[in-house]
Amino acid sequence: TIEKSLEAAGQGAIAVNRKLVDIAQTNLNSGLELARDLAGAKTPMEVMRLQMNYWHDCVGVFESQARELRALSARLVATASEPIRSHMRRG
Repeated sequence: TIEKSLEAAGQGAIAVNRKLVDIAQTNLNSGLELARDLAGAKTPMEVMRLQMNYWHDCVGVFESQARELRALSARLVATASEPIRSHMRRG
């Protein structure tokens, strides 16, 4: 039972780590796009507009990423604990 639970937890941890890498890559790409856009800005007002748009977009993206991680983590806990819960119901 414990072995099954640990195996499920390991698979879930791999999924969470992959999602974290995907999130990091997405956020890095977004930051690099901002840097490229800022390098091409012609006026201080354009710089301000680009930064404001970037942070406005980031808030929504971070919220979405947090929801995804929360759901993935909840599935990990449920999957990893299921063999133990099942064993307890039988016993």
